[in-house]
Amino acid sequence: MGQPGEAGTGGAPGVPATEAAVQHDPRPRDGRAFALLAEVLEALGGSDFAGALARLVQELGAYETTVIAAFPESGRPVRLFSNLQPEDEETTLRPYFDNTYLLDPWYNMAREQVSDGVYRHEEHLPDGFHDSDYYRNYYAATGLRDECGIFIRLSSTICIVAMLGIRSPEHPPGRLEELEMILPCLLPVVRRHWAGLSTLTVTPSENLATLCRVHGLVGREVEVTDRLLRGYSNKLIGRELGISPETVKVYRKRINKKLGTTSAREVFAMFFRKAI
Repeated sequence: MGQPGEAGTGGAPGVPATEAAVQHDPRPRDGRAFALLAEVLEALGGSDFAGALARLVQELGAYETTVIAAFPESGRPVRLFSNLQPEDEETTLRPYFDNTYLLDPWYNMAREQVSDGVYRHEEHLPDGFHDSDYYRNYYAATGLRDECGIFIRLSSTICIVAMLGIRSPEHPPGRLEELEMILPCLLPVVRRHWAGLSTLTVTPSENLATLCRVHGLVGREVEVTDRLLRGYSNKLIGRELGISPETVKVYRKRINKKLGTTSAREVFAMFFRKAI
């Protein structure tokens, strides 16, 4: 058996292996994770279930905040839980549930029937996301530096999404590995607790397609505008729709002519005034 600090013990030179593990292993201790999981199970069916779930996933993933919503196939997302501070509620949730959810990658992933899983936000963004007006006028204002989503589908038409966030400048990125490991335990528990939402009926709301049609856009114009508002470049729009970037430019000229706009920023302002 090697001495403390030797290769193979996991310790740093001159530091006992157990002490080094405590210093360098940022993962939560098993006892703490099991205790939090027990709280989730005890709260099943009760009013503190969402709060207990948030405490567990934040501990495992090293995230700071949790927002949980039910995403129906059509209609507005239903807010189930939030532990954001009041100032973050104002900059993040108010405009989100008003209408900017329509441009949110999580919302669109849920609508596209993404598999149950844990996803990091930055890995599922269009190539022009950080140049989009959605980013400049909404997402940047949320202060989120890292975000992940835990997707658990209740039925073919309803998906529960727990959105975990980090805002503190010095906070390290969240850990997805531990969340992926606990996911098989969460799937049946979350589905049982929110089973009543599996046939959720929501008041129909405007979506991007209907918003486009209200403004006189049709056919490909609707498809191009949908992707333009989400920050897609001409090249990516063309690849998704099977047309050339030059053809995308032609459609964008038509869109601007119909809307009386001259830029993507003005199109965004027309559709999402509340977010600006």
